[in-house]
Amino acid sequence: MDVDSQAPDPALFLEDLTRADGLWFEDCGLIILAEKTIFRVSRDYLAAHSPIFKDMLALPAPREVDMMLGCPSVALPDSAADITVFLKALMFPDFFEPHPAPTSYAILTAVLRMSHKYEVSTLRKRALVHLSSQFPTQLHDYESLASQKDPPWIAQLEDEDGPGFYSLTALARSLSIEWILPIAFYRVCAFSTEEGILTSDHTLSDKVNIVTACRTLEGAVVTNMLDFLWPSPVDGCDTPSQCSVSKFAVRRHMESCRNRPSSRAPIMPLDFWKTSEWDTLQVCTDCLQSMKANHEVAKQEHWDSIPEMFELPSWSELEKLKAEALN
Repeated sequence: MDVDSQAPDPALFLEDLTRADGLWFEDCGLIILAEKTIFRVSRDYLAAHSPIFKDMLALPAPREVDMMLGCPSVALPDSAADITVFLKALMFPDFFEPHPAPTSYAILTAVLRMSHKYEVSTLRKRALVHLSSQFPTQLHDYESLASQKDPPWIAQLEDEDGPGFYSLTALARSLSIEWILPIAFYRVCAFSTEEGILTSDHTLSDKVNIVTACRTLEGAVVTNMLDFLWPSPVDGCDTPSQCSVSKFAVRRHMESCRNRPSSRAPIMPLDFWKTSEWDTLQVCTDCLQSMKANHEVAKQEHWDSIPEMFELPSWSELEKLKAEALN
């Protein structure tokens, strides 16, 4: 555990430090230093919620130089911003509420980092539920997102057109939150250009997988996804010529939508055909039912292949990891 339990430099004058707003309790007996910010909190409360703090604070009583304002003190290597979020989430129930309560990306990721590092399981599970809600492991859950309003933190990522998802995938890698990675990488493809991917902080292996996936997704996968629009014969169709003309016209339109400038991210296969576009087809009931069934099969086959595109375990394995983390 990367925790520096050495006391602050005694030569560091108190006037150079800032007391954390809302996290300085005069009746508490532990002072935490993070960067140039000091926090005064209850050592017993921290020890009760974090086994890391419990072990750290169980060390022999500090020497005189370990004291600050008459209290034991501990210096942490974390940023003041992360410690502020962590302590507020731990102490104030309404600061970081369970899903679907709104939160920000900065708060969510800080809670994830700190709760993982200091082993605060309740906060970590709460943060993971927030995160998992937007990166599902089931196709029907992914499709249901289209009818829901994005929570503030995911809207912040999408507003960044790519870089926000880069930081999220890096965080998920570092904290072993693997079950969100297939759709997180999928969204990197949806919100990124190849130049953006190649200049990102992803590992070389991830860059290769993402760029390769982008080309596959907008090429062969979209082609397969649109196969239901080919004017093939359908049993029970009484107007084959009319239905074929309509299928071909819509297919031609959809193919034209694939053209894009290099500066624009590709349209993802699962987002390519929208529910409203069924209304553009002038086909018989039998053809429509057959097309919808074929489209569902194509979507599920594509969904099942997503983890492999990014060299990740299968959905079934990822779901086991998710269940273990959340339960």
